[in-house]
Amino acid sequence: MDQTPSFNRALVEKYDRPGPRYTSYPTAPQFHQAFAMDDYRSAAQETNEAPTPKPLSVYIHIPFCKSLCYYCACNKIITHKTDRAVEYLDYLKREIRMQAALFDRSRKLTQLHLGGGTPTYLTSEQLADLMATLHDAFNMDDSDNHEFSLEVDPRTVTPAQIHQLRELGFNRLSFGVQDFDEQVQIAVNRIQTEEQTRELVQAARDARFKSISVDLIYGLPLQTVESFGVTLDKIIDIRPDRIAAYSYAHLPDLVRAQKLIRPEDMPPPERKLELLELTIRRLTEAGYVYIGMDHFSLPDDELTLARANGTLQRNFQGYSTHADCDLIGLGISSIGKV
Repeated sequence: MDQTPSFNRALVEKYDRPGPRYTSYPTAPQFHQAFAMDDYRSAAQETNEAPTPKPLSVYIHIPFCKSLCYYCACNKIITHKTDRAVEYLDYLKREIRMQAALFDRSRKLTQLHLGGGTPTYLTSEQLADLMATLHDAFNMDDSDNHEFSLEVDPRTVTPAQIHQLRELGFNRLSFGVQDFDEQVQIAVNRIQTEEQTRELVQAARDARFKSISVDLIYGLPLQTVESFGVTLDKIIDIRPDRIAAYSYAHLPDLVRAQKLIRPEDMPPPERKLELLELTIRRLTEAGYVYIGMDHFSLPDDELTLARANGTLQRNFQGYSTHADCDLIGLGISSIGKV
């Protein structure tokens, strides 16, 4: 069945305006300081007193990166001084204990996601220490039915470290690729090889990760339909369980790093729409199911099955089969929902 949506080009052109990627409602700019610490404590206690308290989900933000990707609008700290992470982790572990104290110990933590920045900026020892702190503070789901995921920058890890992540309890990985085209990589200052990604995906399969995802971005400088088609073909050949294809939001007046991208290199709106159409068509022709918005998954993936039976959900961490949780945000710029 053809899953390619039809687009009203006149409507798209009329409302073509730059804007941030939609992740939640209300959006983050609507948050305010009037909701204070005592309000959060009360809200947390109300969730404990529910007839059937929900399981817990935790998002942890690790802001550190060794180099600047010009497109990135995330909260980040660019540094090669690894000691900066030591102080951050000390405060993060204090926050973990403070937040965990607000929720009944009987409630299982079934979903965990480490994002950034670059979570794999941390050493294996630092990640092990962080996971130990979580186990001490929360009632962690020790079965492999949990959803413990981590974003991986292929430039920062080895196959051996992928196996170490599995040993720590992570069972899902998301590899940041964005685009394999060398000219696009140079334009956004993120140079990585196809071989790096292939080697790490194979390591993840060998380590028996339950789900492997790849992140792409369309609308980057110098992207063409032809060049992005080559990247899509390579990703299809790698065959991850899930693919996220995000729309690049070019907002140089709000995101200082994006000023380093040459305006003349940006694809026009009509090409960006062609890139989206290409992505949906190529991936669905290759057997992926278009889950919605920016996600694709293989027919036997949990997301695909949840979509078919009407149990698919979405929260701040994207599409999930475990989204009906109270979400606790930990670390700088993290967002929770209880």
